[in-house]
Amino acid sequence: MPKSPTYKRAFIRFMIFGLLGLLFEVTLGAILRLKGGNYNLRGSTSIWMILDYGLLGLVLMPIARPLIKRKIPLPFRAVVYMLGIYLVEFVSGWLFDICSIEIWDYSNYSWNLYGYITLWYLPLWYAIGLVAEYLYRKVDLCAVVLLSGRDAETLLN
Repeated sequence: MPKSPTYKRAFIRFMIFGLLGLLFEVTLGAILRLKGGNYNLRGSTSIWMILDYGLLGLVLMPIARPLIKRKIPLPFRAVVYMLGIYLVEFVSGWLFDICSIEIWDYSNYSWNLYGYITLWYLPLWYAIGLVAEYLYRKVDLCAVVLLSGRDAETLLN
């Protein structure tokens, strides 16, 4: 890992977002299986997905800052983030497909595009867009705390 604190902070954000995304995906999968009568609460994902979720920790604020500066309200910024999530999902799905890695396939969903994305997830990706900036700030504070060796209260005072 590079020595610069900026790179270390970005790496920590990438890893935390990536791990939170994996946890989210496993938990959501387990909850959705309840609908089918499966009470085992088993969810699953692929470790490759850490790349998609971690990317959010790197690109969110460079996208958000100009929108915030222009006073674009959060509900509209969330649409931009949602579109970004769809873009990443489409591109990574395509790249995984090229590499013969099948992590997901939405071909059996209506309103899908090549099986890589589906509009069924639009409300979920929008909801993630609504909380993304808040989550980014908390995760970034975590990164600062980890790199400083001090506790969060000391840094906030």
